[in-house]
Amino acid sequence: MAHKIRSLISSKVSRALEGVLSGTREAKPSTVLPYIQVDPQASQAPEFKLSLRDLQQRGLTNSADRLKGLATFGSSLVETFETDTLVPAVYLKQTKADVRLNFKVSPSQLVSDVVDTITDRPKDFWRTSGLVSLLPPQRVVVEYSSPNIAKPFHVGHLRSTIIGNFVGNICSAVGHSVTRLNFLGDWGTQFGLLKYGCDTQGLTVADLQEDAITKLHQAYVYANQRAAEDPKVAQTARETFTRMEEGEPADLSAWETYRELSLIDLKRVYGRLNVSFDEYHGESMYPQEACREVLQAMENAGLLRTLSDGRKVYPVNPNQDVTIEKSDGSTLYITRDVAAALDRFNRYAFTRMIYVVENGQSDHFTALFSILRALGHRWAEDGLSHVKFGRVRGMSSRKGTAVALEDLLDGARHLMSEKQQTSKTTRVSSQASAEELAVSSVIVGDLKQRRQRDYEFSWGKALQASGDTGVKLQYTHCRLLSLEQHCGVAPRPRVSTAPLVEPQALALVTEIARFDEVLVEAYHELEACVLVAYLFRLCATNAAFKVLPIKSAPQEVAEARLALFLAARHTLAAGMALLGLRPMTRM
Repeated sequence: MAHKIRSLISSKVSRALEGVLSGTREAKPSTVLPYIQVDPQASQAPEFKLSLRDLQQRGLTNSADRLKGLATFGSSLVETFETDTLVPAVYLKQTKADVRLNFKVSPSQLVSDVVDTITDRPKDFWRTSGLVSLLPPQRVVVEYSSPNIAKPFHVGHLRSTIIGNFVGNICSAVGHSVTRLNFLGDWGTQFGLLKYGCDTQGLTVADLQEDAITKLHQAYVYANQRAAEDPKVAQTARETFTRMEEGEPADLSAWETYRELSLIDLKRVYGRLNVSFDEYHGESMYPQEACREVLQAMENAGLLRTLSDGRKVYPVNPNQDVTIEKSDGSTLYITRDVAAALDRFNRYAFTRMIYVVENGQSDHFTALFSILRALGHRWAEDGLSHVKFGRVRGMSSRKGTAVALEDLLDGARHLMSEKQQTSKTTRVSSQASAEELAVSSVIVGDLKQRRQRDYEFSWGKALQASGDTGVKLQYTHCRLLSLEQHCGVAPRPRVSTAPLVEPQALALVTEIARFDEVLVEAYHELEACVLVAYLFRLCATNAAFKVLPIKSAPQEVAEARLALFLAARHTLAAGMALLGLRPMTRM
């Protein structure tokens, strides 16, 4: 936000740089603009800051890479900088690692810019910011979640689902065209076993219309047990899957039923998490023929080496080979992933393809990207990303056993309902509210962690109303909405913000003004914790309630304060939605 002030500063800095730079380097306002940030540490009037380290790394200073050189350079910039009423003063500030230009800005102009921008366009106010508009639009495909069909959705897929949903949301928020893709585990010999289990137990399509996943899973477990006891069962399963691959109508129809019923159940669970997908793909889309085409292309390019045991391998590096074809001629998951990547580029012509998969699959994606580059696909050079994440420990039921995702959510809802019934400040009004708070707690408890770190999940911490939790975000949003509904003043567009002069009001505006900076940072890093930490800082709105009352204030003051709290709520709601939360209206 505060685009007018940022633009003024960037224009003046670029002109000032022209006077001190030597050579042909050019400092355009658009080049400088992304590095102008609100200074949250400013103790008095609002200030913006510009890191000279950042300019040096962009080649926009002629100083040596030493603080003394940067300080000298910064002093010369200050001397050439003209000030006006919007930016009345510029000074140099040196830290242990950097030298900064700090710009004192007009508080009244900052307040007006921020509040008007948000209240004018509450649904997409950040798109008017120069910071977001500087990002070139891309076509992005995000693959995440990827559970197996005909099995309960286990918590092992939860992090991929939550983080992948955020990645899709943040890419969309900065203006990219995003395709959200769920690549299901829906093919393989296990479906021969599943059909054996269903046939042996006499399960019909009608039987599976209710509680399908539980029944399918039980049939699969039964078939696995029988296969362990009798090798003929395993052979029957392999033969059944071969007929599925060959398109035999009865066997393929059974597989289609399992897949369709699984999708219905998956979509219901995703609905609880506020997660959706544009496409549901699966391994079944890339059968033997597609894999053979990949193998032939790799053979033609001389990328494969045949080992003494008959396996064909691809050398990722001098110390690592990856098997592409087994000695019996069967292919592996990586072959299907190569085929899938080629198909997706043809379908979507993506600028960037993002795989949201845990740290443990790093070697797999290193090999996948290497193969695609070796096959000569230029889009694989910088268009593919593996967004890694660590594991979560402690996500178990209250009895301490591993659980399916629905059991975890049900348990969280029950605990939240119990906890909130005894709360004096955040009493839950319904089971629906308990559900929303439980889901918010699970999502925020995950996303506030650094993505690649393993962490220990704690029910007690996740569900508490105080501290940095999903409950806190929802409570603050509900409180702001309640204030709007019961303050006795109706919101009006473009009210005068001149009365907003209190330190608490300026501090809140300054925090709100950082939203687009945080948005861009979270996008570049694909780290939700950056946004989560910001939203918790924004929850300091609660402190402003006491010193900025609306009901007892004069009309003009009351309207200005209401507009400020409106801006705070819209900002909080926008950030919560990006995390995948549904901002609640009452608790």
